[in-house]
Amino acid sequence: MAAIFLPGNLRDEATCSVCLEFFKDPVSIQCGHNFCRGCIVKSWKDLEMDFPCPQCREVFSQKNLRPNRQLANMAEIISQFASRGVKGEGVEEEEEGLCGKHQEALKLYCKDDRRPICVVCDRSKEHRPHAVVPVDEATEEYKEKILGRLDFLKKERQELLEFKVNDDKKTQELLKTIENERQKVLSEFEKMRQFLLDQEHVLLGQLEKMEKTMAKRQNENISDLSKEITLLNKLITELEEKTQQPMLEFLKSLDLQNSSNFLVFFFGVTTAEDLTLDPESANHLLILSSDLKSVRMGCRKQDLPDNPKRFDTNSRVLATTGFQSGRHYWEVEVGPSDGWAFGVAKESVRRKGLTQFSPEEGIWAVQQNGGRYWAVTSPQRTPLCLEEKLRKVRVYLDYEGEEVSFYDAERMKHIFTFHVAFQEKVFPLFSVCSTVTYIKICP
Repeated sequence: MAAIFLPGNLRDEATCSVCLEFFKDPVSIQCGHNFCRGCIVKSWKDLEMDFPCPQCREVFSQKNLRPNRQLANMAEIISQFASRGVKGEGVEEEEEGLCGKHQEALKLYCKDDRRPICVVCDRSKEHRPHAVVPVDEATEEYKEKILGRLDFLKKERQELLEFKVNDDKKTQELLKTIENERQKVLSEFEKMRQFLLDQEHVLLGQLEKMEKTMAKRQNENISDLSKEITLLNKLITELEEKTQQPMLEFLKSLDLQNSSNFLVFFFGVTTAEDLTLDPESANHLLILSSDLKSVRMGCRKQDLPDNPKRFDTNSRVLATTGFQSGRHYWEVEVGPSDGWAFGVAKESVRRKGLTQFSPEEGIWAVQQNGGRYWAVTSPQRTPLCLEEKLRKVRVYLDYEGEEVSFYDAERMKHIFTFHVAFQEKVFPLFSVCSTVTYIKICP
């Protein structure tokens, strides 16, 4: 069979620059160039350090070989096209463009045997059940596959080269920063004693400030508890009076048509919510767990359909359940690093475009950012002075009571309370803007 013509650049892309043959078990090295595994292993055989690229001569400190399966598949397909003929058991050697067995033009291609055949072969018992197409159709099909894989490989190589350039740039910047810090330490060493004395005064002042803040918070907590106790005393007195009423008067006073409101008001019924995340509202960068209980940020946007519920710019997601009455609470586990926020948002919160965390936008939340905890109040955030690092937080929503409160769930210590006159349905909201942290809804 005559060799099928291939463009020079296509053949070059499938050829190893060491052995000048089509790739066999190709691998990529750190600079992005590809070689047969056997060729690069042989090239580095006697080296223990400083491994150079046979093509661009760049030197690496370690061996790092990545299998390139896409290139292997492409090289196999190109090699089939580039071969001059197909020889096998029971097949006669063919002349140029003619069937070796029937001396007819090779106008058809058998996909099962992967070789050209003539019309007589096509009608034979051997090829009758096989998938057979015209030669030009098979050629176009395989060319499209090869060109598709070629484009993919070029893009992958470009990404690796860009990654290498960025990594080298970051390394140089880091080395420069380290050198600057070294010079700074050397120049400041003689002033260290005074520096330590100044630090002593600063730290003692901070401790004193923390002590005052804690005392103030304790007084506020006592005041809040006193108000709750007073309210409970009032409710207890009212309930005791009701239990002393005659039966009919007692039942009449309950107003059975509003008995659920009566229970919520007098007994403080609070529902523990088992929340799940709403995939239709999740930003394209957020990755939700299969049970829809946790969320983290990915490195690239996902191909998700756009819809009115989805946040297209802010990395946020809502729960599937919203509330328009009653008392509810849920617990949230937070990751160890910066970059998270959660709370509640009104149903009409803006989903499109860049928006801020703020009550004006219909969001009442706490966040960790810059190594500190904040309540997203307005016009400025309120810093939260916490003694321990947060791991699990309980969120209380009292719709009629117009409150959203946050507590350290491990120690049941109050963190912050928003007072909100709710006008519409609200949904639990979660946000992650860092790939090193996460948020998980506890069962």
